[in-house]
Amino acid sequence: MEAAVVAPASDVPAFIDFVNLTDSLEHPRPEDFPVVGTMLDAVVLDFMPWGELRLAARPSSLTRQRLRDSTTQDKEKPPGDS
Repeated sequence: MEAAVVAPASDVPAFIDFVNLTDSLEHPRPEDFPVVGTMLDAVVLDFMPWGELRLAARPSSLTRQRLRDSTTQDKEKPPGDS
């Protein structure tokens, strides 16, 4: 798993359910959980009605989002621009 240290971008409370930490078919074990306060790469799943931001940090979710982002960037490039 990749990790980067960054300053928090906002004060929005966010939540990653333990099943959204890994692509494994088995539930993560407590020793697999990141330390509270650890900054993780994650993608947005939804905003809950009470304002909580729900995230996923599964490697497959991150890969899918990075692929979407790169495809979108390629479509936004002017013709002939590499």
